[in-house]
Amino acid sequence: MAGHDENFRDSSGVLSIIMGLIVLVAMSALPATIGWYQLFAG
Repeated sequence: MAGHDENFRDSSGVLSIIMGLIVLVAMSALPATIGWYQLFAG
């Protein structure tokens, strides 16, 4: 049981890191996305 719990924790940690990277990339890309939208809209 302990091994299973460790694997679950590790998987959860990796998922948190992936989610953090996705958020970081999304935040970085937001101004560029707004810029593209303004370019095409106006």
